[in-house]
Amino acid sequence: MRRVRILFYWLFLNKNNINFFELLKFLIKPKVDVIAKKFIKKIDSSDEYNKVTFLNLNRELYWPKKFAVSGIFQVTAETFDTNDWHYYQYEKTPVEKGEILLDIGTAEGLFPLVVLDKCSHIYMVEPSQYFFNSLAKTFEQDKEKTTIYNLAVGAKKDKVFFNEDSLDGQISNTGENNRSIDVVTVDSLIGDNKITYLKADIEGFEYEMLQGAKGTISKNKPKIAITTYHKKNNPDEIIALIKSFVPEYNYFVKGIHGKEPKPVMIHFWI
Repeated sequence: MRRVRILFYWLFLNKNNINFFELLKFLIKPKVDVIAKKFIKKIDSSDEYNKVTFLNLNRELYWPKKFAVSGIFQVTAETFDTNDWHYYQYEKTPVEKGEILLDIGTAEGLFPLVVLDKCSHIYMVEPSQYFFNSLAKTFEQDKEKTTIYNLAVGAKKDKVFFNEDSLDGQISNTGENNRSIDVVTVDSLIGDNKITYLKADIEGFEYEMLQGAKGTISKNKPKIAITTYHKKNNPDEIIALIKSFVPEYNYFVKGIHGKEPKPVMIHFWI
């Protein structure tokens, strides 16, 4: 049904830079678990984690057993399949040697693990305690070049409640069955430190995060790869906000989301 909706959106509403051949590839592509298994060598189970070994990566990833294995397949396809509309390293926003990456909404950490050897430092921001713990295990030998924060980011300093049972990282205003976490701005978190690449996937809170990142983006002018398909997102507002910080940014929208004709990603570069 999702593929039918996307075909309808492409035909009648918005192509979002998807040409006919890309659309055709999407419509006939296999499911994410089939794609992911082309890159996954094995998954070993332990008490707390699933340890994932990849065919094209010499490092293991630790995935909390709290969450279903299907999530591993999803992120693997998004990270390694260059045809996936969720793919971060568009031709204008590749991770290059010496990058300083700020990864907001790191989750399991596959993206920073893939680009680790290229980066001089990686800052990871992840509000989930489960994923924070698994990140610490995955990057245990990389403490000198990684910094992991168990926080949320937004437009201002605050406190919110986080649903630890949700793989999608749901933020709530109520404390019932939820954990209180600190919200900080990107500007206060990064301070005078430099970043060259900003990647963000935070379930519809991208605009609020960007509001608190004005100084960091204006000063550093990083490459940006940001998701825009979540329900709360307005891609036009995100483009306008980032361009208000740095007018010379180029940008490229990519992909069509299944529930709405929104782009999946927007990439920015100078």
